Amino acid sequence: MNAPHLINAPETADPLAAGRVPCVWVVSSHRELGNEHGHPQPYTVMDEVGTRTLLNRGLQPVCFPRVPAGRLPLMLDLVQGVLLGGSATNVHPRHYGEEPAHPGMEFDHEREAVTLPLIRLCIERGVPLIGFCRGSHEINVAMGGSLHQDLKLRGGPVVHWEDPDESLADQYAERHEVSLVPGGELERLTGCPRFAVSSLHMQGVKRLATGLVAEAHADDGLVEAFRWHDARQFAWGFQFHPEWGHQAHPRYARIIGTFVEACWERFRAQVGVQSATL
Repeated sequence: MNAPHLINAPETADPLAAGRVPCVWVVSSHRELGNEHGHPQPYTVMDEVGTRTLLNRGLQPVCFPRVPAGRLPLMLDLVQGVLLGGSATNVHPRHYGEEPAHPGMEFDHEREAVTLPLIRLCIERGVPLIGFCRGSHEINVAMGGSLHQDLKLRGGPVVHWEDPDESLADQYAERHEVSLVPGGELERLTGCPRFAVSSLHMQGVKRLATGLVAEAHADDGLVEAFRWHDARQFAWGFQFHPEWGHQAHPRYARIIGTFVEACWERFRAQVGVQSATL
């Protein structure tokens, strides 16, 4: 029997044999927190639940804070996916031509300096992209859409925000249902037309950007899930949080699983290119 083609190659020549896995860029947020002396101090933080979700599904989260715009393409070459998690801050409305609706709204300019051009670069290069809550808002704004700055001002029957006195588990529990677009990609992916979701945010999609397709709506009409129009690329935004409770919520699990597989597909393609050059 003939020996395998790469039997004498060094172990590092085959990234799969070397134990490599897809890396996912979890974008950082920037918050002022209390230090051990009770003084406010700036910190760069990662989305903990998103990070743990990736690890639990066999991927490796990485983070590149405050990347200058000119360096984004180089850093994106190092990963096979991008995850935009939630945050207590809001996307600044100047990015869609408005002024803040309320004084004292919290923003994260350093995050947006990275995420908005990074999102456009992911779309351009076909890099798997997923955004939850604020992350979905950034995708919409980066592609030219706008946001409701305060969902409470809309009124309607659906409560989209958490009670501050609830426990964390209660805040991330399913709060209302969403209806999926009949025949859409999300209905195909999850296998059902309607399911319950978490809901804890003050903002949401107002005008969906050109090129994005709505896949689910709350009963008050708010877009709860959308994707890039080319279904061959995984680029999705979710108003809710499928990274929370995905191990118990079968629809969440299918969403996360599809993103994970998209990252593996990109990884395998890159490994194939590397192997072909050996």
